[in-house]
Amino acid sequence: MSINIVNQLSHRLINVIFAIVLVLGIVVSGVVFYKGDYIAKKTVELISQQIPAYDLLRKLNNSLIEKERFLYEFYATEQQQNFELGYSEANQQAQRVFEELVVRFGDIPPLQITQTSLKELNLLADEFVLNITGSETDWALARQQLRIISDVRRATSPQIQQLISLTADKVEQSEHVITNGLELVRLFVTLYGLASLILAYIVAKALKAYLSTAVNNQRLSLFSTRNPNPVISLDNQNTVTYCNPATDNLLKRLNLGIGNAKLLLAKDIKVHQKEILVEGKADSKQFEYQIAQLYFQCDLHWLEDQRQWDMHLTDITERKKFELELQYRASHHLQTGLLNHYELEKTVTQLCKAEQKFTLGLIEIRSFSQLISGQGVTVASTVVREVATSLENILSTIDNAGCRIFYVGEKSFALICSGDLSNKQVDNFVDQIDQKIASTIFHCQYQVQLDFGFANYPDHGSNYSQLHKNSLAALDKSASSGDKTHVLFNLQLGEKLYYEQQLIEDMRIAIEMAQFELYFQPQMSLSSEKIIGAEVLIRWQRNGQWISPSEFIPLAERAGLIDKLGDWILYTACQKAKNLVSLGWNDLVIAVNISPLQFGRKDFLSKVTKVLKDTGLKAKNLELEVTEGVIIYNENEAIETLAQLKKLGVHLAIDDFGTGYSSLSYLRKFNIDKLKIDQSFIQDIEHQAADQSIVRTIIELGRNLELKVIAEGVEGPEQLELLASMGCDEIQGFYFSHPLPEQDFIDFVKHQRSP
Repeated sequence: MSINIVNQLSHRLINVIFAIVLVLGIVVSGVVFYKGDYIAKKTVELISQQIPAYDLLRKLNNSLIEKERFLYEFYATEQQQNFELGYSEANQQAQRVFEELVVRFGDIPPLQITQTSLKELNLLADEFVLNITGSETDWALARQQLRIISDVRRATSPQIQQLISLTADKVEQSEHVITNGLELVRLFVTLYGLASLILAYIVAKALKAYLSTAVNNQRLSLFSTRNPNPVISLDNQNTVTYCNPATDNLLKRLNLGIGNAKLLLAKDIKVHQKEILVEGKADSKQFEYQIAQLYFQCDLHWLEDQRQWDMHLTDITERKKFELELQYRASHHLQTGLLNHYELEKTVTQLCKAEQKFTLGLIEIRSFSQLISGQGVTVASTVVREVATSLENILSTIDNAGCRIFYVGEKSFALICSGDLSNKQVDNFVDQIDQKIASTIFHCQYQVQLDFGFANYPDHGSNYSQLHKNSLAALDKSASSGDKTHVLFNLQLGEKLYYEQQLIEDMRIAIEMAQFELYFQPQMSLSSEKIIGAEVLIRWQRNGQWISPSEFIPLAERAGLIDKLGDWILYTACQKAKNLVSLGWNDLVIAVNISPLQFGRKDFLSKVTKVLKDTGLKAKNLELEVTEGVIIYNENEAIETLAQLKKLGVHLAIDDFGTGYSSLSYLRKFNIDKLKIDQSFIQDIEHQAADQSIVRTIIELGRNLELKVIAEGVEGPEQLELLASMGCDEIQGFYFSHPLPEQDFIDFVKHQRSP
């Protein structure tokens, strides 16, 4: 066969192959162009519309909180000029943000509801301002108006949260579309690359015997020269044998100098080459790496017949930045910049699998709820951010244990320190942090105190769940201690934790099975020396042993059982009081302790009403004892609830008087009947002049306010004589009688009231 015929056949084969490549190129280019344009639009939509929506929703929520804060400040200061300037600015910002949200989301139901709430807020605010600036301000109405404004403002939170969820769904959908699109583009490009290589291989094999190496090189040179992406060829020693003009352009862009194409190679390129040659599964591999501030996707190919490597680089910087941003958001708390609780659990799990010793520490800002109630959520959030920054800075200066810090909740942080720290090391570590935190003044001149709880792996747990539970137990121990800011978990604490958990579980069963008992401690009038009533005290016998109320009541509050237990006590006490009244003691009053958590429930008044109705007990035979702590939670609601109870006819007493609330101004507002002097002032009153002065003051205060005064914990005749001489109205205590079971109490009353 002549060379011309061979050339004709070769040209014909080349033309056919080029036609195939062209068709494939057109198809791939079309797909890439269409999907690329679609991905670009979705990315622009995500960046320009959906992600900024988060910021708008945050601004709207902050503006509503600001409006509410200015109204409260106006109520407290009555400085109209400052109020009008600040309130107007916050109102305008809220309106601007709302209008932009309408543009972004459209007139959807959450925004319609929010708009209604905004209008209602403005109307309520106008009515409030008219009331405050009027000639005669109705302060009770003003407080009611503020409460309604707060309720309306809080009612917008679910709508804003719904919009946040809607935005999150859109972000997730856009991410899904972008990821799928990129995968499709990558698939087509890879298929096109593989098809091109296969066809090029066929061409090379067909023409190898007939075409010179120069013709081959010229064709390949033209292909790579016109490629907009860098193409680099390497020999089997990784010496650069060829690079196209796009490579030189990239070197200029990176200021690396033309001719230094070797600087563009991945540092671990030999690892990838080894995987191709040794594993032999494919003659190419795709991987990503970074050069300076740019990210590239490298398609590495091994050309067996030429014994060389071809590298094709694609700039993926923009896509990579977006992926890194999403990864950052998924692993960090955005406000503090710290790793989040997901990363904490992942890190602890990895360390446990590696069987590497470490210490898990939990940190909590002490009295954080008081900070929120006193300064507001915005100030509290600012303090949390500042504490996070301080902890990072402190650890960078004292970190001898390789510690990493995480943000794990509203007021909580976590530490992971390499090595299991001893008690002495923990003491030294915490002392350094405490010293630096104590010398730092945070937002609004607020000073922070921290509580710490630590647990060591593997001594205190073999997985995240156990370590977190035990370090949390140590933290709870620290938080409940008045003088100890940190605790390292130990066997005794673990046993106590296990015992408390068992106690809580048994308490759940005891509540369901009504296994508690009520004892009655008689109360005596000093003027008549007759029993006028009794305080009911709960008793629990578990496995043949009596459990002190001081032990299980706090556990019931912590475990969320206090409501059920309190309901049982109230109902049972009223039921037994009804039985006592039926014996002819119509004037007997039974006192029931009410916890602040129980009293603070919105349905407490209705529960009392229902219990009285169900048991048939008259309200005059029931006395409710509340501590001064109920005032701390919500003074306005406490006043309203006590007023309604008083209207119902129930007697009201302040229990443990003198040990709680620092202000006595509430006594003027609360419609109560009795003050109960705490036993801590009585137990040594005959020897302590200070206690005598306090008790005398309380009795005089009660007399001036026309309130009955009862002293608890009276155990001796000297105490009784002193109280009587001071004018105390009533007593209860061991001197008069111990707490008695129901039948014993009935016998005691019969004997005491017998002629």
